Amino acid sequence: MPNNSKSPFGPSFNSAIKSGTPCGVAIANIAKRCGKSPSVVGNSLWRAGMCFRQKFNSHFVFWPVNGKKCASAKWKPCHTDMWQCFVDWIICNGWCKPEQMHKHCSSQKEFMTWCRKFFAKQFGPATASKSKSKRKTAKRKTTARKRKTTTARKRKSTAASRRRKTSSARVYKFPRSSRSRTARRRAA
Repeated sequence: MPNNSKSPFGPSFNSAIKSGTPCGVAIANIAKRCGKSPSVVGNSLWRAGMCFRQKFNSHFVFWPVNGKKCASAKWKPCHTDMWQCFVDWIICNGWCKPEQMHKHCSSQKEFMTWCRKFFAKQFGPATASKSKSKRKTAKRKTTARKRKTTTARKRKSTAASRRRKTSSARVYKFPRSSRSRTARRRAA
């Protein structure tokens, strides 16, 4: 993380974080006050070493260096916004229809359990953006892999069956105990 510059947004960001404001809310408030975009404010704070960042789906996510636990009045709006954005995302993206979601809203637990399957789609590879030619080449590669693995399995299974045949033909003798040998030697 760079720490070679000072950010003009630093003092207001620090005071917001100390008062328990979530990082995203603090950056959005500062950006709104200054007439800048939140990414400009966040990147300025990152260059000053006041927050960390990670690129996620082509956008940066920021969190403070010195974060602290805050009162529920501060984090509950973030929690609500997160779920609202998540529901909007799965409907707008076409992962499910509103009627499907309505079938699973008898309780909060059922709703959250049902929504878990869409988290995997969020973090999986984006196949919808691939072109037809890319899909065809990917399909060819997977079929070629399947062929290789099936032939390799056949080879292994025939080799294993040969080994089994030879091992079953062997006769195993029970080992003699070492006591009887030493006792015989002493007696002789």
